[in-house]
Amino acid sequence: MFTPCKEDRPLVVQFCANDPELLFKAAKYVEDHCDAVDINLGCPQGIAKRGNYGSFLLEKTDLICSMVEKLAKNLKVPVTCKIRCLPNEAQTIHLAKSIQASGASLLTVHGRCKEHNKHRVGSANLYMIKKIKAALDIPVIANGGISTFKDVSYAL
Repeated sequence: MFTPCKEDRPLVVQFCANDPELLFKAAKYVEDHCDAVDINLGCPQGIAKRGNYGSFLLEKTDLICSMVEKLAKNLKVPVTCKIRCLPNEAQTIHLAKSIQASGASLLTVHGRCKEHNKHRVGSANLYMIKKIKAALDIPVIANGGISTFKDVSYAL
């Protein structure tokens, strides 16, 4: 069920997916009722692993790009993505640039790898997010790592 109301604006609808066609059908269903569609490539939970979506797709750049491109070329609203960091800087920058080149209008970066969840959370890699921001032309939103007001000044 999808029943937004006018007070929900701006509204971004987030999907997890691993099939460009199925994702496109779902996104078409909501595009007239939202302001953007987001692909969640950041979920590290067991359900995402079992379903082969979320952060378990991060090393499948071609699949990610095909999903982004399918939506970006065929929807009336912008497409955004949320990712986590990959094991090294070069891989992460390559993925971010590929997502941008595929038509994403905005990228949210959770500054941790998929292995950093539950009891292994650790600090967010704000330096990596800064590097991604410098490498892209689209807006980049930092996600994770801010727990207190003091953390905000560190992130700047």
